[in-house]
Amino acid sequence: MRLRLERTLDMTKAGTVAVVGAGATGGYLAARMARAGIDVTVVARGNSLAQIRACGITVIEPDGRTETIRPARVVASDAIDRPVDVALFCVKAYDTEAAAMVLPELLGARGHVVCLQNGVENEQLIARLVPAARVLSGALYIGAQRTAAGVVQCSAPPRVTIGSLVGGDETVVVAIAKMFARAGIDCSVHAQIYAEKWQKFLFNCGLNPLTTITRQRLGPLLRNDDMAFVFDTLIDEAAAVGRAIGAPILADFTARLDATAKQLDISSSMAEDMDAGRPLESDTFTGYVLRAGARAGVSTPMTRAIHGILVALDQSRFTRSPSSATVSTSSAS
Repeated sequence: MRLRLERTLDMTKAGTVAVVGAGATGGYLAARMARAGIDVTVVARGNSLAQIRACGITVIEPDGRTETIRPARVVASDAIDRPVDVALFCVKAYDTEAAAMVLPELLGARGHVVCLQNGVENEQLIARLVPAARVLSGALYIGAQRTAAGVVQCSAPPRVTIGSLVGGDETVVVAIAKMFARAGIDCSVHAQIYAEKWQKFLFNCGLNPLTTITRQRLGPLLRNDDMAFVFDTLIDEAAAVGRAIGAPILADFTARLDATAKQLDISSSMAEDMDAGRPLESDTFTGYVLRAGARAGVSTPMTRAIHGILVALDQSRFTRSPSSATVSTSSAS
């Protein structure tokens, strides 16, 4: 069985891939893999489904080079006609439960899913539908923005770290890493992927809310001592919650963040969602910290204040905010 599985997932030669979610992250990854000759199915909806099906995916690379790539197939979630070897799960976190319903049919009996979303709880939601041994977690770092349906502008090339959720076959993880490499995407394998996932999560607990609320990029923002204090406090509260629930928080996480954060002239996916009129993933970051902190008995006053502001921002744009501390669901970027 192991040998048969390895042959199926030799991504340096063959293999089928589905990308679920055709936003900035999913669109870019789908285009890069299709350009590398990988058999790619894009699972999309609405305007993205129609545009990509008709015209393909247009990618603007950091050097200004523009290319339009057509994936092998572009389908709606109710039109899956065959299983794939690997699904890259790239939807917004608040869509996880609804979008994950396609995975059992999409993966069939042996396919694997790689969760490349923001947050630290989506994998558990996916594992309710897919055996946990076939769920991989990934920490994706990319600068990408969807400027229109089927159009992605990339400002920083992607790199990704992947690993098994629980008890997965490491030969499969290595094969999927080779698939990313074939597409020219820097990919490493981490035996303790949740340590990497939490490191990214902690940083995003400061980055996403504050760049969204202030409309400033991170580097200039952190040169303000008061905002640097808020940033550090948000991360410290999230780390305290993580330790209380047994999350793999790296001992030197503060030093790692302090060494790089002020040098990063970046915005965030949440700020881009705000600009584009999309719902905010606040439940993924501050909302999760509030819920987990309440269960663990950890006080998170700064997080509560910032979460309240984010929810109010959503409520000012939508009749009913999809992001609140009571929502049960929980991001490549």
